[in-house]
Amino acid sequence: MPGAEPFTDSSTITGVPSTERLRRRTLHAAAFEAVLKETFLAQGIQLIEPLAAASKETVVYGANYHGEQVAVKIYVPAVDEIEEALSSFGAFKVECEKTMILSRRSPHVLQVLEYGDAELPRDLPDELVDLFPLRILPFMVTERAAFGSLDKIMRRSLPGFDRWTLLETLCAATEGIHEAHLHQVVHRDIKPQNILVFAPGKGKIADFGIARWRTRRVNRESVLLTPKYASPEQAFYALTGEHEQLVEVRGDIYSWAIMVYELVTGRHPFAWAIRAAAGADLRTQQRNLLKAIAANDRRGFAATGDITFDALIDTCTTDLKRRISDISLANRVLRQFVARMRQQAGAGGQ
Repeated sequence: MPGAEPFTDSSTITGVPSTERLRRRTLHAAAFEAVLKETFLAQGIQLIEPLAAASKETVVYGANYHGEQVAVKIYVPAVDEIEEALSSFGAFKVECEKTMILSRRSPHVLQVLEYGDAELPRDLPDELVDLFPLRILPFMVTERAAFGSLDKIMRRSLPGFDRWTLLETLCAATEGIHEAHLHQVVHRDIKPQNILVFAPGKGKIADFGIARWRTRRVNRESVLLTPKYASPEQAFYALTGEHEQLVEVRGDIYSWAIMVYELVTGRHPFAWAIRAAAGADLRTQQRNLLKAIAANDRRGFAATGDITFDALIDTCTTDLKRRISDISLANRVLRQFVARMRQQAGAGGQ
């Protein structure tokens, strides 16, 4: 499978995640990790190794829990303002609840085993206590994907994972996205990093951290997204702060179609915009990419010659008024396409 275009993904365009507290955390990295391990050992959770790069708000560890290999997502904000920490704390707790509810309703959503709050040891020195602004560590224990996330497999060849197997894996995870949509949850960050791979053809959707119940509208909040997989509505809102109400399930479908196109063709449809901004600073790169996506510039959506596939991508990425709103229907078409491609490949080999 051809490699995807290189680009530095980021989950937010609203500020640089370098804070004084983050700087001190980096300076005391070994002690910080030791505190985490001591704290969670008291919870019966043995943290083993980080599974992902730490963000401004969370760290994710592989761990042992009651004899099982699990993943533990820990809320430990590296922000300088306590108000910001408290705000994102509430968002993390909602993420835990959402993921727990949806995981009980669908096996295609990452399964939550437990979530709660861990108390820090009482005898920590002041310089370490200051690294934990809330003095507690909210956490969520989930099952652990044997093969990690889809983006990692896309970057390297693994036995048993050709492009059709990866698409089947995505199709499985899409059932979880559909379940979320049925319960009025818009994920808002559909991307390969949030598709977890448990086996060939077995994928699950994860990370509802910036998802929102469609019935819970508030005024403009922090603009969180991954520019490379944003929908035009998300990109427009991120750039202007306007029409946030247009960011809904059809945006998830647009982002889903970007992944599908990338897996089938080996090219990202906005690779041209990424290349055009090469050499600029990250924020400028992101804004240039978002401008192209907000305009829904179609130049990167080259036809493949397969009428069914091209029609699927067009239906999922067209303007909002004409875009399909049922991801299960799009997923059904994709499954049929993959089955036909496998059959043709098998016939060609005979």
